[in-house]
Amino acid sequence: MSRGPLRWLALLVSALLVTFNLRRFLFTLAALKPDRARIPHSTFRIPHSAFRIPHSAFRIPHSALILVPCRNEAAALPGLIDALDRLNYPADCLRVALIDDGSTDGTRGLMESAVAQRPGWQAVAHAANVGKARALNAALRQIAFGEIIVVYDADHRPEPDSLKWLVAAFDDPCVAGASGRTVPVNATASLPAYYATVEGLVHQMITMRAKDRLDLAPALLGSNCVYRRCALEEAGGFRPGALLEDSDLTLAFARLGYRLRFVPESVARHQVPETIEGYVKQHVRWGRGFNDVARDHVASTLRDGRLPLRLRIELTLFSLGYLDRLALLAGTGLAILSRAVGRRGEGQRTNDEGLKGALKIAVAMPFVQIIVAFVSERAPRSMWVRFPAIPILFGLDVWVAARSVVESMLNRPRVWTQTNRQRMRSTDRKRTNG
Repeated sequence: MSRGPLRWLALLVSALLVTFNLRRFLFTLAALKPDRARIPHSTFRIPHSAFRIPHSAFRIPHSALILVPCRNEAAALPGLIDALDRLNYPADCLRVALIDDGSTDGTRGLMESAVAQRPGWQAVAHAANVGKARALNAALRQIAFGEIIVVYDADHRPEPDSLKWLVAAFDDPCVAGASGRTVPVNATASLPAYYATVEGLVHQMITMRAKDRLDLAPALLGSNCVYRRCALEEAGGFRPGALLEDSDLTLAFARLGYRLRFVPESVARHQVPETIEGYVKQHVRWGRGFNDVARDHVASTLRDGRLPLRLRIELTLFSLGYLDRLALLAGTGLAILSRAVGRRGEGQRTNDEGLKGALKIAVAMPFVQIIVAFVSERAPRSMWVRFPAIPILFGLDVWVAARSVVESMLNRPRVWTQTNRQRMRSTDRKRTNG
């Protein structure tokens, strides 16, 4: 590797790799600690609005409004309706709004039939597609009921006690949002489904669990997710046009001084993409969403002196999304280039060795996290036997991160596509449970 710009680039890439993987290491340690190890909430700024909430708002149970935004979900919606019927929550404290966002299949008819048979349910219809965020905001303006706002995607199947676990987090007046755990029913249906399941397992049971215990604003997941209505209004609601409205709100709530929670006891089952095409489309959309979050929040978050330094650093790393994959890709390219041009001097040799060491850590640490997650969650044999496929699929993950950056830089059209999924099968549930 020649001197000058390439040497400094190698140092920058090495620093990024070390930073992201030190974060992984610390989160893995924190996730293994018992729940009682949770750090108390920072008192740097309790929002004034929290003190304006009447005491009656903290009674148990809280009133909850479930919002289900749908577009062309006629195949998935009946299963969710059945799951909502089985929720173990007081009927007089619960309302459900099924939102049709300009569907062209039989979604609206299913909604109208469902609400006609269920007191406290209603349908909200849009003649044309307005997007998830606008559809949710419109429902909130139309329906005043509910201290707590609950969002489920049509393919999710919350377990009967899941909502009670989530809403209990709001006994703390500083909590603005909470996410439960999402568990795929088709974990071993294909290798892409398997890898998406592994990603979700590590993200939730290590990263989000650790961030909850360290009070570092665990991410809101967008489904099986709850919000305090007054905090949601203070944050400006769901941002129209955002590809990751949940991640956008994660930053907004944290910067307002609110606390976010991850509640792994609240479980909703869902499907992950079973094809490479479905996986790529979903993750490119997520990658572009993180690019938007970084553009909108990184600079202002770093300058926000109200936030503790540790929280500013974590929110910045979270906003940068898939940057660790890009750093790994860049580091690999620089290492190949260094070998091609040869070493030049003791300083350059040290620089090259540092980059190689950072690359080794960056490759090894994700696999350490996966093994820890498998062991701690007692993953079934069907998950372990597919482990050798992870390195190949990790390469796909890195390529998707690079593609999302290219599409963002080229400002390619934002076309929403439905996640590819199959009809939920009983055999999927058996595979997931081992």
